Amino acid sequence: MAAAASVGFLATANPLPSMAASGGAPPTREELNRIKVGYEGIEYLLANFDKETTICRENGGECKRDAEPVRRYLGLRSTTDPLFQIEKVFNKVKYMELEDPDKLETFFEATEEFNSAINLSNSMAFVSQFGEYNPGGGKDEVLKYLNEAKKQVVTVRDSLKVIILGI
Repeated sequence: MAAAASVGFLATANPLPSMAASGGAPPTREELNRIKVGYEGIEYLLANFDKETTICRENGGECKRDAEPVRRYLGLRSTTDPLFQIEKVFNKVKYMELEDPDKLETFFEATEEFNSAINLSNSMAFVSQFGEYNPGGGKDEVLKYLNEAKKQVVTVRDSLKVIILGI
């Protein structure tokens, strides 16, 4: 019983690391700007999807579709990508003083949709990289999964737009 009491004391005396790390601080201006820069990157990717996801060899060689740019624009390849671990910024929004607090629910629904679309797009982009080598695969399979990734990128863009309008 004494052990249970001490566990309860430790739980209240030491907040969870994630809560302590955020310290209840709202996102910085730079962090909020990452959302906007990421949105602009996603807009560019969608406007130039075929160009960004096609790599041709020099001197008129064969062209191949490549999903790597999709994953890069989604912030999944480098710590310098604007959307890299952007969910940490989303989590800080609850500490902001918003003009319309009723927008918080819409904001968090959009972040859930964003996270889901990121995961699905990442999966489809990853699978597309191996579509040509799988049994029954080929360039058509690569394109099929790449197009599925693109559909999710559209959802990412739409979610980011709602997120930006909510903050």
